[in-house]
Amino acid sequence: MTNQLPAAFADLEPFCAKWLRPTESQRNKVRISSDMAELRVFYDAVLPRFDAVIRHLNQFPLGDLPPAEQNLLNLSFAFVEATAPVERFKSPIVTKTFPPERFLIHEDLGRSGGW
Repeated sequence: MTNQLPAAFADLEPFCAKWLRPTESQRNKVRISSDMAELRVFYDAVLPRFDAVIRHLNQFPLGDLPPAEQNLLNLSFAFVEATAPVERFKSPIVTKTFPPERFLIHEDLGRSGGW
């Protein structure tokens, strides 16, 4: 196993293969392609560590994170993607009125031609 995260967060390394993605669009696709059991396992692993993650990341300037810390931040963003399905919607798809494949993440707007 490669060490993608800071040593203090080595217990979260098993989640990197699925959840560690550099963009919001990629993290969103992982969320909507996951089942609730996968979301719950990830959520339950990160939630008790989340305050420690934030404290750790707060030691570094946001625009100049070391690679392991950038990965930890991106994994945290994936955790945030998992919170609404787990805490509120009980479904990887967070809206029943709008198909997720039609939802454009802001970073995708330039590639799609905008609105």
